Amino acid sequence: MNIFKWVIFLGLSLISVMAFSSAKVTDKITIDFESADRLVDILSGDKVSDNQLDKLMSLQGIQATIHQTSRFDNKASAESFRSSLIDVVEGNPVKNDPFRFQQLNERLSEVEDILKIIKRNPQQYLNSVKRGIGDYSPKDISFDTNIFMVVGGTSDGWAQDDNFYIALQYFKGDYEGLLTLSTHELYHVAQSNFYGKGKNPDSNCEKILNQTRLEGIASIVGSPLNVTDGKEYTEWFKKKFKRNLQRIDSNFVLFETMLFRACIDSSLDFDKIYQLGFSAVWDSPLYFVGFYIGNRVEELKGRDYLISLLQESPSAMFKAYIKLYKDEENKDLIKFDKPIEDIILAI
Repeated sequence: MNIFKWVIFLGLSLISVMAFSSAKVTDKITIDFESADRLVDILSGDKVSDNQLDKLMSLQGIQATIHQTSRFDNKASAESFRSSLIDVVEGNPVKNDPFRFQQLNERLSEVEDILKIIKRNPQQYLNSVKRGIGDYSPKDISFDTNIFMVVGGTSDGWAQDDNFYIALQYFKGDYEGLLTLSTHELYHVAQSNFYGKGKNPDSNCEKILNQTRLEGIASIVGSPLNVTDGKEYTEWFKKKFKRNLQRIDSNFVLFETMLFRACIDSSLDFDKIYQLGFSAVWDSPLYFVGFYIGNRVEELKGRDYLISLLQESPSAMFKAYIKLYKDEENKDLIKFDKPIEDIILAI
């Protein structure tokens, strides 16, 4: 099956996947709107007081936004958050805007609209997101989490410390797109409750494997390819998937290069190499290596088998994939080069 045909097959199969839920997700999930509400309220005015800023900066959603943005932009800090917000609100020239407040200011009405949709029926939002993660989780998985609706920053969504955060300005009123990304991020919280760990989880070698499977399977769970009534954000998301799947061979080469470096160089700063494979700056190419491998394992061995692999160490899914492509019947699968095979099989 060539890559183009596989992408078509995948789009069709995902439609059927989302038609049922194999696991019942039992949990306590809360939605926190305070960070978004307070920041939207401040940007809607023309002055901001120290008291308003102090209250805003104390909120968990704001602190998490600052932390997440600083991972990819060294100009992002609590001080630059405060100063750039004041400049945008008061109409001063903005020299440094790492949290994209100017862009956010232009999208306030879209943010307010999507906030109204969620607040009108928050349980419907939660039910939709929970239903999406059940297909790739063990039966009766249970966990608690908090969803923080935030605005500002450079990430549309991320998970951190068993909570997840959604930045509303990126969706431009696209509620279906919001649900898709929320499902991806909620699944990250679920992953921490049942995914297996390796013997050396702090090694860069295992981190590459783990991040590739975490993001790859979350991208299967929260895929836009089967969404039929999304808007601009969904269409952008679909194009990102299709673009990466069309160049999946090159993405595999990058994965091999990063894994080789990570496994032989113990002095490597993981945060520097992380951005190449897992940040939007470079189109998150390793997400789609994990996406491709997870889908092909499921296609050939079944979803229950894939879920069982996820409960083992990070290398288990990759070892199973190597075994599959060594079978002559599966010769259409993308293969790792021999040195990379040896590294994975030795972990």
